Amino acid sequence: MFVAPSAYVLSGLATWLDYMEPGLAGLGWDVTIGLVEGPRHHRPETYIAGHAHRNWYPISCKSGTQEGRLRAVEKAISVVKPDIVATVNMPDAILGAARSRDQGRPELKVAMTVHGIQPDLYEDISAYGDLLDRVFCTNRLACKLAEVMGKMDAGRISHVPCGVEFDTPVARTEPDGCLKIAYVGRLEQDQKQIFDLPPIVEALEATGVPYELLIAGNGPDEKQLRAEFGSRVDDGRITFLGFISPQQLQRQVLAEVDVLLLTSSWETGPIVIWEAMAKGVAVVSSNYIGSGLESALHDNDNALMFPVGDAVQAAVQLQRLWCEPGLIARLRQSAYRLIEERYTIAVSVANWDRHLKTVLEQPALASLPRIGTQPASGRLDRLLGGSKAESLRSLLGSTGPDGGAG
Repeated sequence: MFVAPSAYVLSGLATWLDYMEPGLAGLGWDVTIGLVEGPRHHRPETYIAGHAHRNWYPISCKSGTQEGRLRAVEKAISVVKPDIVATVNMPDAILGAARSRDQGRPELKVAMTVHGIQPDLYEDISAYGDLLDRVFCTNRLACKLAEVMGKMDAGRISHVPCGVEFDTPVARTEPDGCLKIAYVGRLEQDQKQIFDLPPIVEALEATGVPYELLIAGNGPDEKQLRAEFGSRVDDGRITFLGFISPQQLQRQVLAEVDVLLLTSSWETGPIVIWEAMAKGVAVVSSNYIGSGLESALHDNDNALMFPVGDAVQAAVQLQRLWCEPGLIARLRQSAYRLIEERYTIAVSVANWDRHLKTVLEQPALASLPRIGTQPASGRLDRLLGGSKAESLRSLLGSTGPDGGAG
């Protein structure tokens, strides 16, 4: 059973679960998607309307408290009876599953999936590592961080990259009229380095290369980015598409552009690169933190690379795509080989199948440390204690303090 949030209908995690359930089911696994349901943010029915999972179970916590979440996970486990519980950005699910294991299900395996490198993920691994049979990471950098920052035994860390749809190579033409460039991602500076885009465009204009830039995504720095582009937005050289669905990404962006431009300082894939490569789109990318450990992108082989923040070199690489006959076709063929070998959905599911079987075969944890919970956060908790307060909330149908969507 995968325990996942239902608050985020359009997300990379949702796309990943979309192929994981049928993929693993096809290999003989009985997969249930446990969707968190809460009083404010998480609505499984809304989520399922956009993601038609065959087997799913609502993990309902009407109170919104930590004790309520733990009890909801325990109830789901008692109903679904999984052999493995894998949490997806839901640390309380680790505690709930561990409590179930401690109270009559000693063979239950508890795992955590890691799809990012945000510090709080590794704080969770460090805090709950003694409860975890396995940590599944989607990239090599996350594996290393789980070991170093999360203090997790390397033998209990699995590398399981995400996959993308790829059947046969897509027939593409060479750039015609202008170089069509796409940026896809959150519009924020800290990670994505989006304020490198205007100087890259200026440097590209200095070379005389005609271009169009499509920007798909939204974020806190969008307004400033628009301002820095100046008249280029008004005259049509640059188009902001806003947040788009995965289907729109395929139809409106990847099917139309020649190159995907990535400016990030760090990444955990990103999966959009594999999606672009699978559609025959050339990739010009920064040497972001994480690209070296993953060893997937190779300059002048399957992508063109530039140092993070080097707008001039990024423009040089874009110019090459316009000026060097056959370069895009050569990069495309190497990219197709990479995707076929390492990043298809079939390869991803097969990796998960292998590592999940390893988890089932490994010995159960010999003993459990004391399972701690958060300090009392509401008046009832302080008066009665967390367990009694939660029981009273259940009787009254009341909610606790708003802890956000997580």
